[in-house]
Amino acid sequence: MNKKSLTFIVVVILFGFLLTVGNLVWPNATKIVLNFLWFLLLSMVILFVTMGILVVFGMKKEVGKLLDMLLEGSMSIMDFINFLREVVILFVKRIKEILLFLTPFLSYVLAATVYLMVLYLYKLVGKYYDVTLLTVFLTMLMVVAVGLFNMPTESDIKKIGWRYDFAKRLKDSFSDALEVVIFIFFITMDSTHLFYVPAELNIPLHAQFMQYDFMERGFRLDQARVTLIVITVAIISETVRSILRIVVVALKYYRQSFSEPSEFAMTDNQKYLRIKQAIRKSFAEAKDDLVKLISFTTILVSVFLLFPRLKLFSMAMASLTVLAMDLVIPARLSVTKGKDLVSRVLEKALRL
Repeated sequence: MNKKSLTFIVVVILFGFLLTVGNLVWPNATKIVLNFLWFLLLSMVILFVTMGILVVFGMKKEVGKLLDMLLEGSMSIMDFINFLREVVILFVKRIKEILLFLTPFLSYVLAATVYLMVLYLYKLVGKYYDVTLLTVFLTMLMVVAVGLFNMPTESDIKKIGWRYDFAKRLKDSFSDALEVVIFIFFITMDSTHLFYVPAELNIPLHAQFMQYDFMERGFRLDQARVTLIVITVAIISETVRSILRIVVVALKYYRQSFSEPSEFAMTDNQKYLRIKQAIRKSFAEAKDDLVKLISFTTILVSVFLLFPRLKLFSMAMASLTVLAMDLVIPARLSVTKGKDLVSRVLEKALRL
C-alpha cells in the first residue's frame, strides 16, 4: 500500500469519525452535512441512470457530449480547488513571516511573565519567611536556565526550514530577554515601591545568616569581613572559570598540533615549546573576554555595594553556579567567545 492510498483511507476514517462525533455534539449541523452528501450521491445515481437510458434509446453522441461537459466542469472545479490551495499556501507563508517578525515580542512577553511570576513568588514568601534560601535557589535556577539557553551547539546543515528558524530566533530572543529579567529582578527584588505589585507585598524583606544581616547596605563597615568574603568568593570564582577556559582551549590547540605531520619524533623541548605556543594562542583569544569580565565584575560589585548585601550574596552564588556548570558541562569551557547579551553589550561598550 503506497503512501497516497494510506492517506486516503486515513482521511475517510477520520471523516467518518468526525461525522459520528458531530452527530453526538452538533446533531443539527451534522444533519445538514449528511443531507448535502446524500443529495450529491443521489444526483450522481440519477445522472448515471439517465445516461444509461439515453444510450439505450440511441443517443450515444449526446451522452458523449454530456460526459465532455462533466469533464470540463470537473476541470473547472479542479482549477478552483488549485486556486484555493495556492491561496492557502500563500496565506500560511505570510502567517509564518509575521510569526518570525513577532518572535522577539513573544519572547519579551514570555520573559516579562516569568519576571512577574518569580517576583510575586519572592515577595509572597518574603512576607512571612526569611528569603535567604529562596534567593540562593532562584539565583541558581535562573543562572542555570540562562546557561542552558546559551549552550554551544554544533552547526547542522540539515536543520533548515521555518520551524528551525522560528525555534532558533525564539530561543535567542528569549535568552537575551531572560538575562534582562534576571538583572531587573535582582534590582527590584527588595524594593517596596513597585507600582505593579500589590500593596500588601510591597514590604521590607528579611534575610539573615548567622547574625549577618543581608538587608544592610554593602558599604557599611560593620561586619565588613563577611562582605569582603562574599566579594572575594565572587571574584575568585570568575577568575577560576577564566583560567579553566584558557587551560581547556590551550589543551585543544596542543592536541591539534600533534595531528600535523612531522618527519621526526618531537623532543621534550619541542613539546614544551608547543605547550607555550598553545597557551599563548588560547590567552590571546580569551583576552577580550578577560577584559569584559574584569570590567563587568568591578562595575557590578561597585554598584551592589550601594544596595543591600543580599545582592552581593546573589552575585557570589551566581558565580559559583556558573563555575559548577562549567565543570559539569566541559563544552562550555571550549567556547572562545561569549554570545550572551552581557558579552555583546560589553564588547560594543569597550570596543573590543
